[in-house]
Amino acid sequence: MNDKVLIVAIFSLLAVGVLSVLFIAVPWLINYALPNWKDALLDSGIVIIAIGLFVYGFYMNTRMH
Repeated sequence: MNDKVLIVAIFSLLAVGVLSVLFIAVPWLINYALPNWKDALLDSGIVIIAIGLFVYGFYMNTRMH
């Protein structure tokens, strides 16, 4: 893989990460004190699972190198 393709891949992953933070995590944090605790618990579970999958993927990536 040449350097240009690697740089484009890294910046595209960073762009997806920034967009996911802006459209998923920020509204989740702002609306966290909802009176409907079941929906808040479900949202929290989804975010925790997503963070866990990210950490697991990062761990597996470091193990391959």
